[in-house]
Amino acid sequence: MPEIFLAFLTLLTLGGLGFVYRRWQQTEEALREARWRLLEKTAEALRFRANLEALAQGGTEAVLLLDQERRIRWANRPAVERLGARPGRTPLETTQSPELDALIPSPASPEGERINARELRWRGRWWQATVWEWSGGYGLALADITRQREAERARRELTANVAHDLRTPLTTIRLLLDELRPPDPLPPPWQRLIGEVDRLIRLVHTLLDLARLEAGEWPMAYEALEVRAWIQGEVERFAPLYQARGLRVRLEIPEGLRVWADPEWAGRALGNLLDNAVRFTPRGGEIGVRAWPEGEWVAIEVADTGPGIPPEELPRIFERFYRGDRHRGGGGSGLGLAIARHAVEAHGGRIQAFSEPGRGARFVFTLPAVGAP
Repeated sequence: MPEIFLAFLTLLTLGGLGFVYRRWQQTEEALREARWRLLEKTAEALRFRANLEALAQGGTEAVLLLDQERRIRWANRPAVERLGARPGRTPLETTQSPELDALIPSPASPEGERINARELRWRGRWWQATVWEWSGGYGLALADITRQREAERARRELTANVAHDLRTPLTTIRLLLDELRPPDPLPPPWQRLIGEVDRLIRLVHTLLDLARLEAGEWPMAYEALEVRAWIQGEVERFAPLYQARGLRVRLEIPEGLRVWADPEWAGRALGNLLDNAVRFTPRGGEIGVRAWPEGEWVAIEVADTGPGIPPEELPRIFERFYRGDRHRGGGGSGLGLAIARHAVEAHGGRIQAFSEPGRGARFVFTLPAVGAP
């Protein structure tokens, strides 16, 4: 009997040892696989870091990483070579630019003011400065945009010169047409000829005004405008147009909103947006105009129920002379939205377009609120 019990105990022991051995093998295989996965992830992270460092060191932008005390922790090669950036120094000590230093938030800055971007002049060149927040402090990127700014200036001067040269002969042609015109009623060819010459003259004047506005040569005559009364006045100017098309205009403008704006240029911006909305809203459609406070700004929206704007066209619709699918078959010179953009930016505001094809378009722009710094 003891021999049977001993044999049974031995079998149990061997079975337990076998179970333990099998589990040990399974654990060893799992650890081996985990070790390989860890090695692969480590290698992938090292490759990503190497690619990131190569990108940062080989680019043309100067990139700095700052700590919470706004001191440089890391700088790429362009930042070292072009700015003289050194770890431990502040951007102000490095660049001697108070304007650039003012872009970087201090630890006491409100949470909403921790990201900033601006074009600035430094050491005789133009730079696009972008500041962002990261876990250890702040990041700063400086891109040299001098060539782009010089190309833009050359284009602006060329446009202004061509428009200026065209103004005199067009005016002369218009005067000659007045002298040669037959008695009323004018034949249709004469009506079309005079209409086209007048259109060219208006286009030339618009180009000259736009060139002056872009160059900052147009003095802005700011006034405190009561937003509700101002918008209602602009909408009434377009009443014959939208009433002839059977359009409804819905206004949502609270009382008491006021903006600092040049009535002429702010009116051009709003008027061009209203003109667009009237032209692209089908008969029986609706145009909505809203306004609301937005911190130190007042936001104004003009929305239509037209065909909308394709997503690929949205980034370009504020370019001068750009006319996409939405304008196909319609009138206009392609300058209306460009004028609106420059008029808004001359006030320090910004303008944006939002749209989904088939669901209309919304244009939102901001003007400085009365009482804001």
